[in-house]
Amino acid sequence: MSESYKFPNQFIDTQFVPYMKKEEIESLVDSLADTVSKRYENRELVVLGVLKGASNFVADLVRKVRRVDMVIDFIKVCDLGRTRVHGGTIRIEKDIKVDIRDKDVLIVEDIVESARTLAFIKKRLELASPKSLEILTLFDRPFDRNEEIAIDYIGKTVKEKFIVGLGLDLEGYGRNLENIYYLKYPN
Repeated sequence: MSESYKFPNQFIDTQFVPYMKKEEIESLVDSLADTVSKRYENRELVVLGVLKGASNFVADLVRKVRRVDMVIDFIKVCDLGRTRVHGGTIRIEKDIKVDIRDKDVLIVEDIVESARTLAFIKKRLELASPKSLEILTLFDRPFDRNEEIAIDYIGKTVKEKFIVGLGLDLEGYGRNLENIYYLKYPN
């Protein structure tokens, strides 16, 4: 069934081309959940989702992780005054509430592109002295990196310039799509 009815009127649904079906995404999530289950088996793990995009993915992921005691929290940051050439000021809009000192921490992203805000989050969390700090992302687009950052677990590397669905958005829309679409025309 087409999800074109979920695109808002100001977008032309023919601009969005199917990229990944729900079943393919579930397979990626299953694989990542299995990896997390094995890595942190019988341990306590703090899962930190990066809002807003990662909320759907975090929910899908943590439901599939087995034999791991989890505390789930979210962080939201925004990059103010950013341009293509120069990064702006990063502001924390929602901070974590859980104490991560001496805990295993997994930052969960929907997609890593420039990695600017992710690098900021990682450096900030390292100051709290976690036992371990790793990064997991559903999608990685390393071609747009502004910051060098090691990503520990990657679902899929994408080359498409812009994708929407499963939390990924265009101007706030598209997060509710079950499938992933890419924008056919440059924006």
